[in-house]
Order: sequence, then C-alpha cells, then structure tokens
Amino acid sequence: MKTFTKIVMVAGLTFGAMATAQANSQFVAADDAITSEICVVAANGNKMKLHKAIKDAGLTRGFVEDNVTCNELPIVEFVEQYGENVAKINRYITAGDYTGTLISRAN
Repeated sequence: MKTFTKIVMVAGLTFGAMATAQANSQFVAADDAITSEICVVAANGNKMKLHKAIKDAGLTRGFVEDNVTCNELPIVEFVEQYGENVAKINRYITAGDYTGTLISRAN
C-alpha cells in the first residue's frame, strides 16, 4: 500500500509541475512588426486586447485571418496550437466561422 501511495504522489507532483509549466508560457514578439504583436496578443487569449491591437494597426479581422502568419503558420492554426482561449479567439478572428477544425485541414 505504501508503494501505491508513493506512485500516486509522484504522478500527482509530476502532472502538477507540467500544468504549472504550461500555464506560465509567455509569448514575446520576435520583432517590432505589427503582425508579430497581433500574434502575441492572439496567443495570449484576450479577445478585447486582440480587437484593440487589430484596430490600432488599422487592419480588419478578415485581413488578419487571410494574411497574418505567426511562426510560418496561419494565425488561426498558430492560436490553435499554442494559444489560450482557442475557440473564443479563433471565432473572433474568423467572424464566427471557426468550428474547432484547423481551417487548412478542412479544405
């Protein structure tokens, strides 16, 4: 019984540490490009900040969806792979067309 308890405790600590490491991820723009900032804001998962970043850049959601790439991925795929609040952010970027399936794989 002591062995089982130790295994459960080690597993719990391991998974807890992994969750903490993932939760503390921060994205930093690699350059001063407007699109890099939009990628960072999108990945951080705050829809209001993303709206402001797009508006301040003088861009539209449609333009961002069709033209912005982050780490050589379309922004929607980048957010899906690395971002927080994926569905909320991608529905905003795609004006509600996001279904939870990567767009490039759906076509």
